[in-house]
Amino acid sequence: MGAVTTVGTFLDALVTQLTGVAGLSGVAIYTGPVDHLSIGDEAICFAVDPVECDWRYRTLPHVEVFETYRVKGRIWIVKAGGGETIIKAARDRALALLEYVVDELAAHNTSRVATYAAFTVGDCRISALTLEQFVVDGGRDCRLTFTVDAEATFVPA
Repeated sequence: MGAVTTVGTFLDALVTQLTGVAGLSGVAIYTGPVDHLSIGDEAICFAVDPVECDWRYRTLPHVEVFETYRVKGRIWIVKAGGGETIIKAARDRALALLEYVVDELAAHNTSRVATYAAFTVGDCRISALTLEQFVVDGGRDCRLTFTVDAEATFVPA
């Protein structure tokens, strides 16, 4: 982690922990934009949009930093076929992946504070969600876009 922000370390830790979840086996997890040709049929992407950070210094002389940031995430599901059964299957799978993300973020909420090597996440939750469904060649595409709000505390190096 750098001396300025916890965003990179937080994203790395989140991906590492999600990669270890059995229900996400085979799901690609990224911390940046991925082109549509290599993303695959099931993916979770974080920080594909700008991440805004705010800092507060509550101790003098700026010893401890209280940081908040908003990270956009996306879930992408593609299912072959058509009709209501496939539409529902794509949507249900996207929402199931979202539940894994929500469960992982809940592990970092204030009641179960997670401490990483050099910082603490005191609150982390999804604050917004958009569901979109598309017809693609030979199948259906379901996308969820969500916002993760996180609060962290760290001591600059």
